[in-house]
Amino acid sequence: MMRTLRDWLIGGFFLAGLVVCAHVQAAALTSLEFVQRGDGGINALLAFDGPAPQPNGYRNASPPRVVLDLPETSSRLERQRFEVGQGGLQEVRVAETPARTRLVFDLEEPQSYSVQRQGQRLRVRLGGEAGMQGGAAPRIRDFDFRRGESGGGRLVVTLNQGGVTPQTNTEGDTLTVTLPGVRLPEELNNILDVSDFDTPVSRIVPDETEKGVTLTFDNREDVQHLVTQRGDKLIVEVQPGDEQASTSVNGVPQYDGKPISLNFQNIKVREVLSVLSNFSGVNIVASDSVTGSVTLNLDQVPWDQALALILKSHGLASRRQGNVIMVAPAAELAQMEQQTQESLEQAPLETEYVKVRYAKAANLAEMLRGSEGVGLLSKRGRVVVDERTNTLLLRDTPEQLASIRNMLAKLDVPVRQVQIEARIVIARDTASQELGINWGVSQREGVSFNENGVGSVVDRNPSGANQASAGLSVDLGDSDGSGSTFSFGYLSGDVLLDLELRALESEGKSQTISQPKVITANQKTAIIKQGQEIPYQESTSSGATNVEFKEAVLELNVTPQITPDGSIVMDLKINNDTVADNSFAGAPAIDTNSIETQVLVDDGETVVLGGILTSEQLRNLYKTPVLGDLPFIGSLFRYTQESSEKVELLIFITPKIIGDEQANR
Repeated sequence: MMRTLRDWLIGGFFLAGLVVCAHVQAAALTSLEFVQRGDGGINALLAFDGPAPQPNGYRNASPPRVVLDLPETSSRLERQRFEVGQGGLQEVRVAETPARTRLVFDLEEPQSYSVQRQGQRLRVRLGGEAGMQGGAAPRIRDFDFRRGESGGGRLVVTLNQGGVTPQTNTEGDTLTVTLPGVRLPEELNNILDVSDFDTPVSRIVPDETEKGVTLTFDNREDVQHLVTQRGDKLIVEVQPGDEQASTSVNGVPQYDGKPISLNFQNIKVREVLSVLSNFSGVNIVASDSVTGSVTLNLDQVPWDQALALILKSHGLASRRQGNVIMVAPAAELAQMEQQTQESLEQAPLETEYVKVRYAKAANLAEMLRGSEGVGLLSKRGRVVVDERTNTLLLRDTPEQLASIRNMLAKLDVPVRQVQIEARIVIARDTASQELGINWGVSQREGVSFNENGVGSVVDRNPSGANQASAGLSVDLGDSDGSGSTFSFGYLSGDVLLDLELRALESEGKSQTISQPKVITANQKTAIIKQGQEIPYQESTSSGATNVEFKEAVLELNVTPQITPDGSIVMDLKINNDTVADNSFAGAPAIDTNSIETQVLVDDGETVVLGGILTSEQLRNLYKTPVLGDLPFIGSLFRYTQESSEKVELLIFITPKIIGDEQANR
């Protein structure tokens, strides 16, 4: 009994296979005889009590066999197994079903076959040329070549009658289609140049021989082909050979079914589905709307690819769930799925409370709702957020709730954190010669940014500079010594950095004015700010005055991002604002230096930023009045005292990834 696709979709029951409704038997197989030929082959002679049926058959290479189906035929044979043992034929097995009688020819090795229909008899020729003959010789009436939707070539051969069984052969990029017993009119015996259609086929060469007509397809590449027949139309479709690989890239499963050879003439599509179901062991459910017939000849193609080609040629679609394939017209299948979806939407709603541990419940709720109504919630589903307890109140169908639980389990996880440690150091006097950056320590180069934001690569290990074995080696003097610039580099060895900074502090050459630490989540900005707010009075439009404030601070904005290999990408933005000597309308002026950059460092590695320096030079003249101004001897009565002081601000930034155990404490 055949169940409709509607019953399968709504009821959810799977059938064991494609079962065909019983037909009234038109003929009965009464005898089976075997005759060995002189060429080493063998003929099987089948006799019936009425007109011989039109057989459908296919061959298989492993194990080698030929399967012949006799539709609407019963069996009156006394036996179901015939041992032959000659002509390469081992035995013949006969099986009867309400819809057909099947003969299985078990061979010693793969070989071709042909079937001839003569009145109440069928002759199966094994080991000869494949084909099915009978009746008057058909003739070709017209050729029509077109480009298919997927870029393949499509040749439609119009005959004066149906019943032609084509044979195909592929050698390299050449496809030959043979039409046994067909005649070709002289006016159609011309080469078809189809290179302008932009298909894999460049030309088609028709030729008439004693055995029939051959159509040779000269292709630009290896191709796949399918030959089908609809009435008096013979259709040859040629697709690029890489179509299978391209569909695999686009997410469609690659054809990996067991190879099968099919040789059908005017067989019903439902019968082909039955053959494929029996061969593959996969259950196939067909809609009542699946009708029509097909003639095809496929040689050793994956069975799932053969199914796809047959469905495509008849405008059908399929859906697979487990070991069951549903087949129906594409429009009907879409309609049935829509009805099933509407039926599911009528399911009763359930309420569930989900306590969110790590994420924000409001953010997850927005994700569930989705943009423009496209989310995990159904049309009737609702989500409410309790911000006090960080809990989601969900109301939806059981199926949707299960999907939502799976999603929340993957998203509600702790986010990795990064500890950002900054050291802000002031270097004084000669410390600029010792606290600069020796770029040879890490064998890297630094980048210098001026106050206008222009950067350049500079070498921080000039010839003659002191080499440091590890830790910190400092050379604070910038390349030109004028203006205010930023420079940064890399250091490793946090302990050595602390020791050297403390040593310089003990000599009075440096002072650590701040050492803040902050922990931030991955890809979240951490802000470290130090400075002062300067009050000033500002007049309003009404004439009153208000006290406003301006910030003059050193501000560090750090946004870390943990890479898969454990390194850290930091987006750095540093502002160093100081109060200028001048003012305007009572409002203080602010001198600003800023830098914005991105660096990649290892876990625990230190980024060094320098070049924020100020200098003060003093020149004092001491002399005896009058005598100090005399020429020549005046120098004996005066002296000059010159002093200079340089102060440079260094910023050391060290990111460290916090482990899961440390983060949970």
